[in-house]
Parts: sequence; structure tokens; C-alpha cells
Amino acid sequence: MIHPSAIVQPGARCSPDVSIGPYSYVEDGAELGAGVVLGAHVHVHGCVRIGARTKVASGTVLGGEPQDVKYKGTPARVEIGADVRIYEHVTVHRATTENGVTRVGDGVMLMAGSHVAHDCTVGERAILTNGAMIGGHSWIGERAILSGSASVHQFCRVGRLTMLAGGCGIGKDAVPFSIFSGALPARWRAPNTIGMRRAGFTQEERLTLRLAILDILGRRHPALEAARRYTDHPQASVREVAEFVLAAKRGVILAGRGATGAELDL
Repeated sequence: MIHPSAIVQPGARCSPDVSIGPYSYVEDGAELGAGVVLGAHVHVHGCVRIGARTKVASGTVLGGEPQDVKYKGTPARVEIGADVRIYEHVTVHRATTENGVTRVGDGVMLMAGSHVAHDCTVGERAILTNGAMIGGHSWIGERAILSGSASVHQFCRVGRLTMLAGGCGIGKDAVPFSIFSGALPARWRAPNTIGMRRAGFTQEERLTLRLAILDILGRRHPALEAARRYTDHPQASVREVAEFVLAAKRGVILAGRGATGAELDL
């Protein structure tokens, strides 16, 4: 299943059923799990481990050196989970710290031209749409969606089941279960109703979340002060939002003035 024009160095560890396309290059130390498929012209650096059944399309580079002027060749890794779909011309960079890891979770989809920078974590089943980019040390929660050309500043977090609209650029943390739009400044637009429905949230849970998020992000009170009131809330997802806000190091993105969060039906 290895094309004659592909190069697989002797120190690479490949399961017997992998498929490696024309002109691809797999370096010493790389690990390819069961059923991994590499398309044409894929470069897998030696610091990369790829989980079972992951598919990688043409022109992708995994494990390249981080684009960080402080990086001096320190050993670091990239770990890509199982059942990941990586499309054309994606780049995922190794970490900058010694024995550090850039992680892409199970079931993630990285669409064409998207970029995962050094020291990032992308949670399970998250989606980076075409051209989406996340800067170094960013954290993307489970099932989050970054729409086309969305960008995340280094050290920022995007919460679970949150969507960034097309072209959205964030420089602060985006709380879970929400939709954000605009760029520098981005603004909270609405709860991510569709995402929550798909995840099994009841209408009552969605309404409670909407009201809590509006209270925290709606500018009537400082966000940290408002979040502290919800740390003992009986609904776990509300506590998750409160704890996310309280853990923010760069601050959180607020709602626009007058926002109601009613743009989408419950």
C-alpha cells in the first residue's frame, strides 16, 4: 500500500495496512496507526504520531518546526487522534517546549488550508473550516466550529460547542455554547442552539444557559463578578461557563450592547 515514489525512512513505525500516496515522505520516528491513509505529497515529520483510520489529503505537512523565533530545535511532538480527517494543504506544528505536545483529538476535521500552531490543543470532533487558523498555545473545546478564515489569537480559548462565524477574529476567550461574529473586536451573538440540540440539551437547559451567558457577558456587571454567582448553579453546563470565565487569562469576549441572544430560536 506504499506508492513506489513515496519515501518511508527505516525508523518510521507504520501499521501493516497503512496507505501512503505518491511522493509522500514519512520521517524516522513517525508513527502511523492502523488504517491510516496519506494522500500524495504529504510530509510527516518524525515527531508525529497519527491515530487509527485518520486520513490526510495532499500537500499537508504535519510536525513542521513552529513559527516562533524563540524555538531552537527543542525535542517536541505532535499527537493526532483516531478518525481525524485532514484535508488539502493543512499545517500542524510541533510544540516549542521540551517534550511539549501539540494535540489534535479524535474525530477532528481540519479542512483545506487550516492551520494548527505550536502547543495547541484541539478537542474531539472540533472542526476548523477552510482557512481557519489558531495561534500558538490556543485551546479549542470539543465540537467547537471555526468557520471559514476564522482566526484565534495565541493563548486564547474557544469553549465547547462554540462557533466562530466566518472571518471572525478573536483576541480573548470565547465562552462555551455560543456563537461569535466580527473581528477585533468580536462579539457574542447568540447561544449555539443548533449545536446544543445536536448534543442533546433540552429546551429548558438551553434557555437557562442563554440567560446565564447573557447575564455574565451582557455588561450589566463585570463578567468575573457575574460568573462567581453561577459557580454553584445546579446545571452543570452553566457551571462550566462560569468556571471558563473565571479561568480566562486574556479576558472573555462580551456581548454587544443591547444584545438579547434571541437571534436563534430555542
